[in-house]
Amino acid sequence: MNKGIVYYTDSQLNDKYAIPVRKQLDKVNLPIVSVSLQPLDWGDNIYLDLERGYLTMFKQILAGLKKTNSDVVFFAEHDILYHPSHFDFIPERDDTFYYNQNVWKVDAKSSKCLHYLCSQTSGLCAYRNLLLDHYERRVDYVEKNGFSRKIGFEPGTHKRIPKLNGISDVWMSEFPNIDIRHNKNLTLSRWQKDQFRNQKYTKGWKESDIILGWGKIYGEFDKILENI
Repeated sequence: MNKGIVYYTDSQLNDKYAIPVRKQLDKVNLPIVSVSLQPLDWGDNIYLDLERGYLTMFKQILAGLKKTNSDVVFFAEHDILYHPSHFDFIPERDDTFYYNQNVWKVDAKSSKCLHYLCSQTSGLCAYRNLLLDHYERRVDYVEKNGFSRKIGFEPGTHKRIPKLNGISDVWMSEFPNIDIRHNKNLTLSRWQKDQFRNQKYTKGWKESDIILGWGKIYGEFDKILENI
């Protein structure tokens, strides 16, 4: 069993954030397949000449999965600072999608820090064959039916579309990842509990100036990025 990383980017993120994210991933010393919408001299790169969007993101992931030779794949997004402990995880089952819920959201502008329990594609790890099968079906479905929020982003987390069903589980890495919230995130940011229609999605809500494993963030985030 060997591990690898599939990294995908829309090639629009400011280098202020994109470069530290890649430097942080280099520390892990795992093989990286990078899939970008502009040529990228980093990782085993695949360049796709496509427009940014949900279907494109799914196609990028699928292209990376087809190219990697790793048995176990960690997804990596261009605006997540991954702590090395994230990659210590080993999936117990080959039929299950696993999500690391130890992640803090940091507002790039204000450096506000927020944690709540959530399963995100950026924290996904599973066996390659399971992921490859799912994303082949996902791309096919979206090409034929278009994308809607009802199909979601995270494999195995809901049963609304039988073709995209699956089993999911969660884990917590020793130290958290940092989800950088900036002005070009593909998904919306929520900083107040009342912004959630269903309060069950605010479970584990915490705010802090300090993130374990990273140090003081509030007022210091730019320095942390510069020192990676």
